[in-house]
Amino acid sequence: MNTATKLTAFLLGLAVVFGAAYGVGQVTGPGTPAVETHHDDPGPANPERDAPEHEAPEHDDPGTGSHPPEHGPDR
Repeated sequence: MNTATKLTAFLLGLAVVFGAAYGVGQVTGPGTPAVETHHDDPGPANPERDAPEHEAPEHDDPGTGSHPPEHGPDR
């Protein structure tokens, strides 16, 4: 077997393998995306419960107080 025949057979086999892999990929479709996990936030599980006594909760109750609720720039 000469060198040209060997290279041709190798390239033909390589094309068949990649073609088969492409076809299988088209049939099966994309895989499911990986679930994102964030382990960088070591904050408390319940910020209101774990907040110091002298601090108010992060949210404001719009039904109490003398100020009307604030609205975004679209109003």
